[in-house]
Amino acid sequence: MAKASGKAPSSPKAAKSKAQLTRDDWLDAAAGEVAAGGFSNLRVLTLAKRLGVTRGSFYWHFRDHEDLVVSFLDRWRDRRFVELDYMRPKGENPEEELHQLLQILLTDAARNIRRLQVELAVRDFARRNEHAARIVDEVDRARVDQNKLLFRHLGVAEDQVEDLARLMYMATVGSQVVQAGRKGNEAAVERIEQLVARLALGQRSD
Repeated sequence: MAKASGKAPSSPKAAKSKAQLTRDDWLDAAAGEVAAGGFSNLRVLTLAKRLGVTRGSFYWHFRDHEDLVVSFLDRWRDRRFVELDYMRPKGENPEEELHQLLQILLTDAARNIRRLQVELAVRDFARRNEHAARIVDEVDRARVDQNKLLFRHLGVAEDQVEDLARLMYMATVGSQVVQAGRKGNEAAVERIEQLVARLALGQRSD
């Protein structure tokens, strides 16, 4: 006769309650912690309390803390690529696309402060984490490449494309940091937009 183990068997209901949360639920909660205090703020127990579940739920979706961090970084990169696809220049009216893109990039931080907080935290973490550094490099290169595509559509001289693409990227990222959470600065944004556009259009090869 089999000896009783002393433990009650796991019921399907109990298993379901642990599995109700998705990976994205955990990663969304992680984004809040990262935005608030960087990656040092990212603790499994803190996330479990925020989500109202036990730590056991975490291990339905992630092997360990490192898996959570890698998954978070990978999702951050993938979402940036989706954004780039959405804003990809079509070349039909490149001047209008340039102004539209600048308007989006220069005003994004005022609308979405948490998004910027997460990006800054990822960049800070990249200084001491190899995977984060690779992720940031991939995103930076993709963003610069998209700017290069836009400038080629504009007819910018090829020997100026790379430098202009990087300059526009640095200008827009810097603007996002400075303008973070601020509203009512439309005039300054308009001046920066016009300045960058004039600089780009002045480098046409035709």
